[in-house]
Amino acid sequence: MENFMNSNNVESNSSWAGALPVKQGLYNPDNEKDSCGVGFIANIKGEHSHRILKDASNILCNMTHRGATSADPRDGDGAGVMTGMPHTFMVEEAARLNITLPGQGEYAVGNVFLRPDEPHVHEQKSTFESIAQQIGLKVLGWRAVPVDNSILGPSAKSKEPSIQQPFVVLDPAVHNKFDNKLFNRQLYLLRKQATHAITLKNWFYICSLSNQNIVYKGQLSPVQVYDFFYDLQNHKYTTHFALVHSRFSTNTFPSWDRAQPMRWAAHNGEINTLRGNKNWMRAREGVMSSDYFGSDLQKLFPIIEEGGSDSSAFDNVLELLVVNGVLTLPEAIMMMLPEAWQSNANMEPEKKAWYEWAACLMEAYDGPALMTFSDGRYCGASLDRNGLRPCRFYKTTDGLMICASEVGTMNIAPERILEKGRLQPGKMLLVDTLEGRVVDDRELKLSIAARHNFRQWVDTQMLSIDDALANAPKFDMVASVDNVPLTQDPRLPAFKFTIEQLNLLLLPMTTDGKEALGSMGNDAPLACLSSEPQIVFDYFRQLFAQVTNPPIDPIREEIVMSLECYVGPEGNLLEMNAAQCHKLKLPTPVLTLSEMEAIKNFDITRADWTTRVIDITFAKSEGPAGYLPTLERVCAEVAAAVQDDVKIVILSDRGASADRVAISSLIATGGVHHYLVSEKKRSRVAIAVETAEAREVHHVCVLLGYGADMICPYLAQEAILKLHRENAIKSDAAPEKLIKNYVKATSNGILKVMSKMGISTLQSYKGAQIFEALGLDEPVIARSFAGTASRIRGVGWELLALDAFALHERAWPSRETIAVEGIPESGDYHWRNGAIPHINDPDGIANLQDAVRRKNDNAYEAYSRNAFEQIKACTLRGMLEFDFSKSTAIPVDEVEPWTEICKRFCTGAMSYGSISMEAHSTLSIAMNRIGGKSNSGEGGEDPARSTPKENGDSLRSSIKQIASGRFGVTSYYLSDAEEIQIKMAQGAKPGEGGELPGHKVSEEIGKTRHSTPGVGLISPPPHHDIYSIEDLKQLIYDAKAANPRARISVKLVSEVGVGVIASGVAKAKADHILISGHDGGTGASRWTGIKYAGLPWELGLAESHQTLVLNDLRGRVVVQTDGQIRTGRDVAIACLLGAEEWGFATTPLIALGCTMMRKCHLNTCPVGIATQDPYLREKFAGSPEHVINFFYYVAEELRTIMAKLGFRTINEMVGRTDVLMVDETRRNPKTANIDLSPILTPAFTLRPGAATFNVRKQEHMHHTRLDNKFISEAQDALNTGKRALPLEGDSNDYVGKGLSGGRLIVYPPKVSSFKSEENVIIGNTCLYGATSGKAFFSGIAAERFAVRNSGATAVVEGTGDHGCEYMTGGRVIVLGSTGRNFAAGMSGGIAYVLDLANDFVSKVNMEMVEFETVNDHEEIAWFKDTLEDHRHYTGSAIADRILKNMGEYLPKIVKVMPTDYRKVLEAQRAAKLAAANQKNDVVPAVLTAAPLAAKPKPNEPTLVDLEDSMVDAETYKKRSEMVDKVKGFMKYKRRGDAYRNPKKRTKDYKEISARLSDGELQVQAARCMDCGVPFCQSNATGCPIGNIIPKWNDLVFKNQWEEALNRLLMTNNFPEFTGRVCPAPCEGSCVLGINELPVAIKSIECAIIDRGFEMGWMKPRPPTLNKAGHLVTVYDRNDRFGGLLMYGIPNMKLDKGIVQRRIDLMAAEGINFVPNTHVGVTTDVNDIRSQNDALILATGATWPRDLPIANRNLDGIHFAMEFLQLNTQSLLDSELNDGKYISAKGKHVVVIGGGDTGCDCIATSLRHGAASIVNFELLPQPPATRAKDNPWPQFPRVFKQDYGHSEVQSHFGKDPREYSIVTKEFVSDGNGKVKGLNTIRVEWTQDASGRWSMKEMTGTEQYFQADLVLLSMGFMGPEAELLKAVGVKLDGRSNIETPKSSYHTSVSNVFAAGDARRGQSLIVWGINEGRQCAREVDEYLVGNTLLPVTGGLQQRSLKSLTFPAAATQQAAASF
Repeated sequence: MENFMNSNNVESNSSWAGALPVKQGLYNPDNEKDSCGVGFIANIKGEHSHRILKDASNILCNMTHRGATSADPRDGDGAGVMTGMPHTFMVEEAARLNITLPGQGEYAVGNVFLRPDEPHVHEQKSTFESIAQQIGLKVLGWRAVPVDNSILGPSAKSKEPSIQQPFVVLDPAVHNKFDNKLFNRQLYLLRKQATHAITLKNWFYICSLSNQNIVYKGQLSPVQVYDFFYDLQNHKYTTHFALVHSRFSTNTFPSWDRAQPMRWAAHNGEINTLRGNKNWMRAREGVMSSDYFGSDLQKLFPIIEEGGSDSSAFDNVLELLVVNGVLTLPEAIMMMLPEAWQSNANMEPEKKAWYEWAACLMEAYDGPALMTFSDGRYCGASLDRNGLRPCRFYKTTDGLMICASEVGTMNIAPERILEKGRLQPGKMLLVDTLEGRVVDDRELKLSIAARHNFRQWVDTQMLSIDDALANAPKFDMVASVDNVPLTQDPRLPAFKFTIEQLNLLLLPMTTDGKEALGSMGNDAPLACLSSEPQIVFDYFRQLFAQVTNPPIDPIREEIVMSLECYVGPEGNLLEMNAAQCHKLKLPTPVLTLSEMEAIKNFDITRADWTTRVIDITFAKSEGPAGYLPTLERVCAEVAAAVQDDVKIVILSDRGASADRVAISSLIATGGVHHYLVSEKKRSRVAIAVETAEAREVHHVCVLLGYGADMICPYLAQEAILKLHRENAIKSDAAPEKLIKNYVKATSNGILKVMSKMGISTLQSYKGAQIFEALGLDEPVIARSFAGTASRIRGVGWELLALDAFALHERAWPSRETIAVEGIPESGDYHWRNGAIPHINDPDGIANLQDAVRRKNDNAYEAYSRNAFEQIKACTLRGMLEFDFSKSTAIPVDEVEPWTEICKRFCTGAMSYGSISMEAHSTLSIAMNRIGGKSNSGEGGEDPARSTPKENGDSLRSSIKQIASGRFGVTSYYLSDAEEIQIKMAQGAKPGEGGELPGHKVSEEIGKTRHSTPGVGLISPPPHHDIYSIEDLKQLIYDAKAANPRARISVKLVSEVGVGVIASGVAKAKADHILISGHDGGTGASRWTGIKYAGLPWELGLAESHQTLVLNDLRGRVVVQTDGQIRTGRDVAIACLLGAEEWGFATTPLIALGCTMMRKCHLNTCPVGIATQDPYLREKFAGSPEHVINFFYYVAEELRTIMAKLGFRTINEMVGRTDVLMVDETRRNPKTANIDLSPILTPAFTLRPGAATFNVRKQEHMHHTRLDNKFISEAQDALNTGKRALPLEGDSNDYVGKGLSGGRLIVYPPKVSSFKSEENVIIGNTCLYGATSGKAFFSGIAAERFAVRNSGATAVVEGTGDHGCEYMTGGRVIVLGSTGRNFAAGMSGGIAYVLDLANDFVSKVNMEMVEFETVNDHEEIAWFKDTLEDHRHYTGSAIADRILKNMGEYLPKIVKVMPTDYRKVLEAQRAAKLAAANQKNDVVPAVLTAAPLAAKPKPNEPTLVDLEDSMVDAETYKKRSEMVDKVKGFMKYKRRGDAYRNPKKRTKDYKEISARLSDGELQVQAARCMDCGVPFCQSNATGCPIGNIIPKWNDLVFKNQWEEALNRLLMTNNFPEFTGRVCPAPCEGSCVLGINELPVAIKSIECAIIDRGFEMGWMKPRPPTLNKAGHLVTVYDRNDRFGGLLMYGIPNMKLDKGIVQRRIDLMAAEGINFVPNTHVGVTTDVNDIRSQNDALILATGATWPRDLPIANRNLDGIHFAMEFLQLNTQSLLDSELNDGKYISAKGKHVVVIGGGDTGCDCIATSLRHGAASIVNFELLPQPPATRAKDNPWPQFPRVFKQDYGHSEVQSHFGKDPREYSIVTKEFVSDGNGKVKGLNTIRVEWTQDASGRWSMKEMTGTEQYFQADLVLLSMGFMGPEAELLKAVGVKLDGRSNIETPKSSYHTSVSNVFAAGDARRGQSLIVWGINEGRQCAREVDEYLVGNTLLPVTGGLQQRSLKSLTFPAAATQQAAASF
């Protein structure tokens, strides 16, 4: 260890003595964390004794389990003791050194760490003495502290300092008399100056330097402290108090200096806001002044010293405040750790005023904390505002106060105890040894609050925003919004607003006042990888609490949360006066437009509040190089404003316009904030941000995190007002209410983000930088986000500037373009064709499902290739490649088999409740078959699933998860696990809880979760029994005790520092650690969490693996990772980065049929997976085989890679990052600077010789536990079922946690003199997650009693805060007072509270409960019986009094009843009563969630008809509101455009379709599910042009037809054609079509465009190339334009008036049409080419396929197109009167070939009056339903009857088609005309490889009469003459050849598009080809293009991401 530590030590390490390893790989010493046990013992009267010191040893040693050791048990994490100065002892010890000490208090003794070699000791002592002399102090001498270092472990010994005690006095040569205040001042100066001068890294550290206290500490375990320091064993060492501390370093790199106590305090907890606290303290140094310190104040800076822990930083500030003298020690603690005063209506006004004054000066040091402290006089403890650390105390008869993290740290005779208590949240326990008493918290704080009239200070000095509004000039918010329609507002694209954000985020916030829910995680590209321009916010990821500190529930525990903030210049921290309250008070940092305007007007309304607007835009003419200088200019302008005493600067981007570009508001805010902090001016001004950029919660949070005081998201609010003005919001609310809702939703979202990190107050969150930057380069970080982790570097200033210009260009393009109106799509949330890629796309989903259903190897290969492409675009691992050059390949047969690999696979933790029983159990069966593991999730599991089925299949989940909800966690549940997984966070929403709505809680789910069916369930954030690492250690121990055979797993989520957490988890004896990525799935979460919390698993896994190896802990644990792992390649990379197991969640669900609807939270999963709806569950079609096949493919792909790399086993492969490399060929300008070397750092090089994979099991030592003895002794009781556990005494936290039967009894010792009902007997979180049993507690419980109780009955005599929180069942009787927030989140069970003080009602959280009285006879009897049990078992005096006076006490019992629970109980009672009244006593069967038996599935869901007659607008509106969009696909039947009656329609050539009415169309639009992955839009199987079908369906549903038209025209130039003649592949791939009839997409599409023409919305506007400013000429061989549309499709299918309407519109738009020009025949193509800049060949594939058989030359045989064109031409010219067409009248017609053209020939022949019609099809008749080789979403090759076929059947009684038939010859009538055909039938067979072959069937020859034969067999390609003339190259199919994804031919300015290029295809492909060809032509002609890609989106070309070198140099020069 010593060599290892020394090898990692470099001079640049700022930690003490370089004790922490340097930053390497992903390990960063800044992420070190610790948790602890603390305590003190004090003589209240201040009397000294050695006994105090000795007893403190017991406290310390009995908290050994709260500390930790590293690999060698002799190496502790740190421990120590603070005592009063042992005067007698020190005098004697000094005398031994010939030093004479003055009287007590007139000298100081320090404990100082020095570098242990003699030269350094001498040098450092000399420096110390010199500084002392300079400030008027004298060092009398030094004493070497005697120690026994033989007990030290190797790590501690390698860094053991020389510990010396200086004796310091006031220099008598300078000071003629002793001045205690001066002495303490100079001692502080000495400590600070010596520390600055000698430095930590040189081993120098002053443990204490005081005339009152002394600290002994070191890198020791608790049991070593007294053995190491001989002084502590000396009986002459006496003290009046002793404060001890035991440290649990989360990582195993403890150091001597980080041991505690500190100089003033000892800390158990974690300060979450440390970075912000440090920044703000540094900023305050600029406004600090002190009469006490005078000019010496500057010598104290920096106040917070570098290299220390969070506890050290707290101690530094506390030291300043106390030594300064304005505040006493208790006051300083109150200021730094304030209680939750903001929402406490019961707090005394004067105390509230004091806290408000304090808040004006300093933000809280926020986070879970128990702080013990002493200055010699006072000894005390204070708890954080939420009570997230335990603290218990005893007061004894002999005048001792004993306080510690737990009880039981000292053995005290019960009769000595006067009082037992616990420290309450936010309260202070204070012993004043001078006055000799314990000071009551209320008395203390009221006396402090009475020092001044703080209320008057606040009232006279503070300005509220309401006052500001009242005095501001009148401002009409609605009228202030410009008149530009929202869809035309250029600011939206300029700031990257998208239609998705408006619909998914902004509208729900506006209408509901809540953030919107999403599901299935985030699989979009990381911002640093996306080619699309990003806003800077997208690079930031929210950090969150896990393990070392808990997140908070901001909803149920809102009493501790606050968004109040006090903004404006800060006062001087070192004084106390009224002017310090001169602040602007804001209830939320989110400002409305009116509030922003009021603040801007302060110059007019408030002379004492000056403001200045700073423009953060710059001239577009400056180009990208102007970006960075603008930031510099902004900083300079702010500095000037500060110099001018401006109180508020407003950073504003309102100046953005066509001529001005905005820099990011985040860049500006962070840049200004850090600039001012560095200049120590930040405290002199408030920063307001007026920005169009911020609109989401995350945006506001990041601005706050980097220093903004207030934010006005003005464009978001203006967009809301415009939406209201344009009637686009379904709400009757006034505009003001909508804005209020938005602010409310945003504010609540901020609270949620804060709470994820365990931060309670905005003041503490502001500037705390609780983020990691993912993919921003170091210069950007250093300038605007200093101190933020950005581990892979990435995007620099150049690309940020180019992004800003790219967005600006989309808003105000430099080239004149005319775009379709509409806010752009982005695909950020749902996959969109042409938008950003997603890991889960239609191709991948379809191929995977095909592969696993048919075991189709080709489909899996296609899936794997596609997944790789998406992974490359979206993830960090996509940049990696295997370095095969370093390996020797081996045969794949030598690699461990797939069956072994599969044992390392796990499925994700998806609870039964979030997914259906069918899906959940199918996963379990599959994993059990292959030896992998399925995970129960947090919803419990029915024990019946553990019984194998008859075929041997097991439905049991091997992994049983324990989450904060504790749903269904019983003893059996735990004992029935192979692995118990403790869920600390969830990948998709780390730091958050969740909810299961009541409609999902079925009878079976309620039973499984031990809750009430129909009542919703809340899963809180993980903060109830995991307050710290030592609590997790305890839970791991408990879980292992519950099931010693199971391995214990801890689930963490990737974030910076997770490696340190993982090391702590390994030290806490976990067997298995799961590192989840940010992109995992979720049933439901707010989008903010899904998109912006957590990090890729590549980072978290690599960091954890490296840190575990660095700590030599990797060999103890198995490491697993998960998060969008798709393929064997992903598994291989995960293995090489350090994981030996891998989890899959989304992909197995896809294998089972999931289509990524992202509607899990709506209970509307159409494939029966993420739903509890019985109707939908019937649609589940997955099977275990599907999952098994998937894992087989993954394992085999992994084996192939292993063989190439030369690995035979997984263990060989784990952590071998040396065979990974970055594939430089995949880099582009966006990713050029990303540095993945930290990820690829081989862990085995960090600590050579350390294990790199799991090689041994943890030593849990369960054989030594006391439980074994108890269980043995209690065997008889256990066997007989009489399970009762009585305890005489008291207990700590978690009593009865998970109780699932039996009886618990705790009562005080019978000899106790105190009243049980007035004293604490059990700790925090007791009965957490109890499911059954009874508990009787004779005394008070601490905080969170019966949290998540779901079935136990309990009696307790008082509770702390948050009692009965989240309770779902059971009954609780409280015979005493409760704390605040009782019944928060209580959805079930009943509580009975004795309210003697009549104050209980004010303490209850009424959100979910109501009050009742106890008057039911049965209930009274139960209540009485339960109290009698309580009295019997505990001897409770209060129970005895109540039972003897029941009539007096019963009216004072308040019954707390959850509202929903009561309704369900009433319904159950009513049902029972109704059942009892039935004569036959038949009870209806209860619907359960057991797997449903297969039933005949209806073809259609239940039909809901809406009358669709013409109605007035009001009636239509009402009906619209009745239509259900969420469940429309379940409720409504498909209706497409109906065909007219076939008998009638064949008599004319009018269009055959009859259009749907508006009402019908709305219903059809309601059937569209707005899929998260809309397959209808996919160009692989759906719509090639990427029609945004879900969006325009939604707009039709909302009756927003014009917007629907605009959305349609974004992608489709000719929807009136596609809506009529396209065969609708979109409908074939519609998700609804999997098991229902699809959405009637064509009908809606056609209706939209027809409505557009009818309403006059289709006005002339330049088409595609004209839009780009080009002149376009179209040449057509025919006399009419339109090509195939005009002459190839008959009029009854497409009315030619429709075609001409479009031609006329295009002509009006500037297209030049030239008719009768047969280019290549009558016109020279090269003439046209020479006259134009570009030539597009769009001639189509017009060369028809012939049938060259005998007698082909006979008359009467025609190509179909000839027949159709002549018919249409004659029809248009003369209504068929000119005879210039091929008539079928009276003829026997045979059409050879099918398809649309064949059908058109059939229908046209029938209209002519054919005598008979037969249609030959070579292929066999398609099946009625999809064949196995035609899986969804492929175009369905099923039997269909098109309009022509149905017309023939109607006329002739038979479908005209003959299948599997071949024409052998044409038969002549002898006159050169055809009279018939000879045919033969064929048989089609398929071989093993899937290839089809045809064989003629002898004996099936048949003759067919035919006067007219029409050949409709498709086309061979374009006609050759023109192509030869141009000279373009052709491909093997005779089509025009172009490069892949290009339209440029082999001739320089010639392009090709459509069928001429791709071959015969659909009209939609032709449109797509034309659009994309136009885009390429535009780019060819101009050099760039703004024309959209497929899907109608603008897409930036990566080659545009260039930044001229000169510009870069110019920008850099500006700094």
